[in-house]
Amino acid sequence: MKYHFLLDNNIYRPLMASENGVFIKNFKNSIEKHTIIKNITHNNLVYSITPFSILEALGITIPYSKNLIYNEKTKAYKEGFKNLKKQAENYFENLEILKIQNLLNAAEKQSIYTNSESKELEKTLIFNPLKTEGFYKYLLKGVVFDYLCKYEFPQETQKQIFSEFLIPTFFLNDRDISRFSKFRIIKRLWDNSYYGLEKSTILENKFIKKLNQAMKLKRNKDFLDCEIIHFSTIGDLVNENHNPVFSFTTDKKETVINRIIVYKSMINLFINNLLTIEQYENYKHLINNWRQGMIIFCDKEGHFKESIDISNIKAINER
Repeated sequence: MKYHFLLDNNIYRPLMASENGVFIKNFKNSIEKHTIIKNITHNNLVYSITPFSILEALGITIPYSKNLIYNEKTKAYKEGFKNLKKQAENYFENLEILKIQNLLNAAEKQSIYTNSESKELEKTLIFNPLKTEGFYKYLLKGVVFDYLCKYEFPQETQKQIFSEFLIPTFFLNDRDISRFSKFRIIKRLWDNSYYGLEKSTILENKFIKKLNQAMKLKRNKDFLDCEIIHFSTIGDLVNENHNPVFSFTTDKKETVINRIIVYKSMINLFINNLLTIEQYENYKHLINNWRQGMIIFCDKEGHFKESIDISNIKAINER
């Protein structure tokens, strides 16, 4: 089994360009002292590199068009969804800012400020993927998928689109889509469930409100904040097997844990309530293939403050 590292942007940037390379030195020292991570051999360690880990690292902001419209009638929601997907594919494919050469140019400019100790890591996380054949298509596919997941579909068709197009992506062994964060799908399910949970006489209202507060993203472009939760909870798919992901962040511990609670809870919801017995039997081998990882919280100097095993974080109905 391989183990994956996923670096939040608040970790990646100081790893590249802290004064005198202090951050990366402290980071490496913390790895050597960590009870679990220090025992992972180099051959069993890889990095989870996604379209958004690169875009955020390069400071690329994707401009979204307001001209992409879901405009089909309710009875034709399947055609409407496919039409919107096609519009998005055409739009993002024509964005100059996402062209590989432009991304490489941005990487070269940024690399001027990278510490010498960090050059090899920068090559692994940025330059090598951008120069890999097929990465551009993977990047476009990821941007389109994220766009569709957060699109505000008409209320009357939202349930059908989620149940027929978006939730099933959790159960794919597709080389690309299986590796895309499903956080925005989970967030939509949570938003739709929150009112009922808030009125629950079984669950503590204060606790539910804290969870809801954690699910409010700072801004619409917080892609890695979403990916950390997804990958740490179910793993990163490589060669049809999910590998556990160790995510590194300086984010607030309470917020991250509460998001994982929601993530696990909503996954349990659609597995137990939205899947038929036949569907569950078909997907059971994939569900059993998911692998939980860890969250490692770091300070501003690159030292590890605390690490949390995701398997120790319980869903709402497991508490």
